[in-house]
Amino acid sequence: MSESKRWYVVRSKSRREGYAQEQLLRRGVETFLPRILEPAPLRDASVVAPLFPGYLFARIDLAAQHQSVIWAPGVRGFVAFGEVPAPVDAAVVEFLQIRCGREGVVRVERRFNDGDRVRVTHGPLSGLIGVVDGHVHGDARVRVLMALLRRSTQVSVPARLLEHAAHV
Repeated sequence: MSESKRWYVVRSKSRREGYAQEQLLRRGVETFLPRILEPAPLRDASVVAPLFPGYLFARIDLAAQHQSVIWAPGVRGFVAFGEVPAPVDAAVVEFLQIRCGREGVVRVERRFNDGDRVRVTHGPLSGLIGVVDGHVHGDARVRVLMALLRRSTQVSVPARLLEHAAHV
């Protein structure tokens, strides 16, 4: 029976990934809900949130367990092409499981910490050097203090446009 089991992506109701997972587990469905540790808005703490909001993985024998999945509370259905649920390559799920570890949580290490000297590599501020003064929207944007027009100015820069600056 396990030979016919494959991984599928299940859509959950809004913000009900954990509930959908519980309901599927009660029905004997193997699940995987990858989560990520991200900074909490307006606090110094972090919160654990779904890596893919609104989705989780279920490993099932589609012919035998399709109905028990789609009728589970908290589930909206399968991700499908047309009417047929699309299986996910087991290697993709395995990669995510390894990345998440035992707790099922991806921990992203910040590239830049407060106080780091950074250089802007692209864009209108290219070449300018500043000091990291916090993160905006998780780690996607970095708040940098720069000397612009003879005064210290806070600028929000996408992290992908920054590199560590050599100490001069």
